[in-house]
Amino acid sequence: MSFDDIKILLIQKFGEDVIIGEERTGLQPALLINPDHIVEVCMELRNNPKTYFDFLNCISGVDYGVEAGRFGVVYQLSSIPYNLLLTLKVSRDNDRNEQNLPSFQSLTPVYQTADWHERETYDLVGIFFENHPDLRRILLPDDWEGYPLRKDYVAAEYYKGIRIDYPVQPDDKALQVNYKQPQPKNPEYTGALDRYHKKIADAAVEDMVLNMGPQHPSTHGVLRLELITDGEIVKEVIPHVGYLHRCFEKHAENLTYQQTIPFTDRMDYLAAMTNAHAWVMGVERMLGIDKEIPKRIEYIRVLVCELNRIASHLIAIGTYGIDIGAFTPFLWCFRDREHIMGMLEWASGSRMLYNYIWVGGLFYDLPVGFEERCREFVDYFKPKMVELNQLLTDNQIFISRTANVGVLPLDVAINYGCTGPVLRGSGLRYDLRRIDNYSAYPELDFEIPIGTGAMGTVGDCWDRYKVRVDEIEQSLRMIEQCLDRLQKELKRTPDFDPRAKLPRKLTPKPQDYYMRAEGSKGELGFYFIHDNERSEIPFRAKARGPSYNNLSVVPAITKGVMIADVIAIIGSIDFVLGEVDR
Repeated sequence: MSFDDIKILLIQKFGEDVIIGEERTGLQPALLINPDHIVEVCMELRNNPKTYFDFLNCISGVDYGVEAGRFGVVYQLSSIPYNLLLTLKVSRDNDRNEQNLPSFQSLTPVYQTADWHERETYDLVGIFFENHPDLRRILLPDDWEGYPLRKDYVAAEYYKGIRIDYPVQPDDKALQVNYKQPQPKNPEYTGALDRYHKKIADAAVEDMVLNMGPQHPSTHGVLRLELITDGEIVKEVIPHVGYLHRCFEKHAENLTYQQTIPFTDRMDYLAAMTNAHAWVMGVERMLGIDKEIPKRIEYIRVLVCELNRIASHLIAIGTYGIDIGAFTPFLWCFRDREHIMGMLEWASGSRMLYNYIWVGGLFYDLPVGFEERCREFVDYFKPKMVELNQLLTDNQIFISRTANVGVLPLDVAINYGCTGPVLRGSGLRYDLRRIDNYSAYPELDFEIPIGTGAMGTVGDCWDRYKVRVDEIEQSLRMIEQCLDRLQKELKRTPDFDPRAKLPRKLTPKPQDYYMRAEGSKGELGFYFIHDNERSEIPFRAKARGPSYNNLSVVPAITKGVMIADVIAIIGSIDFVLGEVDR
């Protein structure tokens, strides 16, 4: 179904006033929806068999600036069966008074993944969502002053005695910044926080309230899980995130596209190559140079991304083993990952945060002898995976701890916006490397592993673990195919320059664009708004981290489990907090 067909369908269903405009200036057209009808429009798009937009990729809050006096929300929807993408936009005028925030209807009745996305939009942009079940801040402390992604944001001078200094106070006294002073809050906006405090206070009377993290080794970073338990049985898990928040999007809106690449490395820092690859492809498509990238560069990008994917999965598998109580696989995985880290450091000069993939090319060509050393690693590593399967995958104790535990039904996974091994573990063969056919992936032969319930139930912890093990084998297949091309028809030549296609200025035409790619954890998305063709800095840059969406499903699949099983469940999700908190 085309964009125009969808527009006609909505008008026929709801009348002419449901669509107040459209945008066709960029690569992805958008429908401007009447804000009062956004819930029913999305419900129709999800339930209608002709469209079946069953997946909410991303929600982006936008402050269109002080002069515009307008705030908006942008929704990226996908239809998995039809492989369709659709952008919807709603907006309202607002006087920027924090006692009267711009307000839109919550999409949580349609897509459960809207819960955390709307909380983030409220937290950072200051947009209120009516009828949201728990609209508290999520990345910033509850007592933070202001909304950092607003264009006129000025921080409080101090937070708990720590100097914030944003914006930096200039030396010229005539230009002194008046820092934000604490203001009374509108009771409508603090109601969710009051309800949360009451729930915890009430639970402490009858049940136990336990904190798991943020210093717990099995929360895989600075994640705090608040558990309400009846003895050993978990009644509710409340995740608290944001301890590693750096406001990546604020950085991206103040730096050029090229300068932001090192910041993308710091999101999923265990697979930094895939972050940069997604960001760079989005910018290249907006510039219209994506078809001009030399084949050798595309194959090198895929090669380093798949090496990084293996390294990330080895971390996931090794740490998962030690979570369950198996120490040897942890040592084996880190031993083999070290070979990959050495190769990527040889290519880029950095051990973890590479800044290697650039807009239009690469930082540098592969070192002489890299392909041969990489092939030696593949030959060495294949039998090591056989040993790992014998030691851990088929281990009866490991199976007992993971099979039939944390079962994630496919419809729940889709509704929560889960992607990557978490979604494929629930039985859906969905991989953006195949769906979107970007870079050199259409020319490579590989399979997409899914969970089959071989040891228990489809979508359990063991299935999610096994998908990552199988994906390592598929990544090895892709690496071998890349090496074959790079050593034959795409082999290095004296005149090859990996920077030859780097644009002198990164100035796309004004447009919006949502770029998505398959990171090691799932769908990594970047939503760009570029409004000035003379500027190299985006007006708005939103990052959709797959770990953020995958982690949001934890409360749904931990109800009624034992406390020990919570460890098994969160380990099977494989999130990285740099990508959750951004």
